[in-house]
Amino acid sequence: MTALLTKTVHALMRGLSGRSRTNWPTRNRATLRRWEEDLSNSLLETLRSAISVSDGLRCAFEEFCATTQPERGILISSGPLQVPPPPEPQLKILHTWPIQQEKAQIEMGGNRIDTHISLRAINEVRHQGEIGIFVYFPPQFPKHSAEACKRVIGTLVRTAAAMIEVDHRYRVLLRALPFDPLTHLPVWSLFKDRVERRFARLDHENLPATLMLVSFSGLLQAQHGAGAAEEAVEQIAHVRDAINFLQRAIRPTDLIGQLDRESYILWLDGGDRFASVERAELICKRRYMCSAGSNPLVSVKIGLVTREPQSHDTLETFFERARLALSIAHEENMDWYFAHENA
Repeated sequence: MTALLTKTVHALMRGLSGRSRTNWPTRNRATLRRWEEDLSNSLLETLRSAISVSDGLRCAFEEFCATTQPERGILISSGPLQVPPPPEPQLKILHTWPIQQEKAQIEMGGNRIDTHISLRAINEVRHQGEIGIFVYFPPQFPKHSAEACKRVIGTLVRTAAAMIEVDHRYRVLLRALPFDPLTHLPVWSLFKDRVERRFARLDHENLPATLMLVSFSGLLQAQHGAGAAEEAVEQIAHVRDAINFLQRAIRPTDLIGQLDRESYILWLDGGDRFASVERAELICKRRYMCSAGSNPLVSVKIGLVTREPQSHDTLETFFERARLALSIAHEENMDWYFAHENA
């Protein structure tokens, strides 16, 4: 893959129009060493401070090129730098320098690159392919400066690769958790295990129970621009407010689980049809009171199904009935819809 990455970049570079620069600053070894350390620290800080590794790598690459002013530069990946990775390997240009590049020509011809100083740093990313930085300086670029630049981009690429691997392992662990790390609510697997343990007691005491599927529409909205991070924090507060709202509407002995950030599932022990409908009415009439900033326009829809004592149906069956009831509530624009057990 490394050979393919290098060959592809060289083909792309033949058609990129570079800029000439003849007056490169000369530095003694001590000054060059300090410059190298300062540049490396600045690039690593840019890499770490970004919201994602791929964004940080692009910003750090652009900062490196703006500082060193190479004639040509390219940041390329043989993987998507995302989790989970696609099944097929792919080459992807993440960033180029100068930013306003002419269209790359893959055919033979164009400017020769073998007369320039070529610096490259390629590092394998476990489960993600490879990432590489290629920069080209004119022949008069100082040798010691070129060696310093090569060490800088090597450090940058190795650090980015390590961060991507750590992020991959972290996400794998998160997906294996039985609860949501943000809300601390059980996900379906843990919720299902807890509910099924109650079946024997409910049958022994001849008590019904109700499964409620609650959906908040408009709780989260995609945000873009400079204020996206602040608005994302505010929306997280909206999610927590919604959870607190549901927890106040049920008893401490009832269970609440999470399907996604806008869908929640409730299990009410001893809740027959009439008690469950009253609870749904209470939730829908109170609507959604958000204490985090302005109150967004949020609608609440509920699908319900009751489990009668001695029922042999599985929890998955009740969940499918509740989901069907929720879809009917959305289609009919009703606050809630009740699905009978034998529906």
